[in-house]
Amino acid sequence: MKEGITILYVGLIIIAYLFFYAQRASLSLVADSKLQLPIKRMEMLIAFAPFVSVVVFSILFLTVLKGQLADRISHALIVFSLWIFFTYFIKTLFGYWKNKNILLVTFVGILLTLYFIIQLTPLDNYTKLVFLKIGNFSFIIGIVLIILFYSNYLHKRKFGFARVN
Repeated sequence: MKEGITILYVGLIIIAYLFFYAQRASLSLVADSKLQLPIKRMEMLIAFAPFVSVVVFSILFLTVLKGQLADRISHALIVFSLWIFFTYFIKTLFGYWKNKNILLVTFVGILLTLYFIIQLTPLDNYTKLVFLKIGNFSFIIGIVLIILFYSNYLHKRKFGFARVN
């Protein structure tokens, strides 16, 4: 079962690499103006998702989900980060679908993140594949993925690189 955690590590590294590549490749491009509304909505989703998630999960963890708290929090961090990467890849695909390199990278990113989302969303699968093998290190992985995503994504937006024509 050690190959399962190795596949996860390699998959997360590939997802991060695809994210960086799509981010860099789209810096000099202008997003497709026909899809401006869905792109704006996905950007709002990406921007507000952490706040909504913190509120929802805080309420759930304080009221309903009291057992296996460490498993559930690390699970929420990793699966949340995967959903954010997935949303970013979809948004990038919509905005820059005419560029073949970005099309390929985002399509592979979508398939890879979707695979891990499907594999890790059930808590039992996550516990078997990740938490029992690496324990509290999964917190670090989830937090690093979220910081990696938002530090780069917000940096791009701060300097006005996220343009829509």
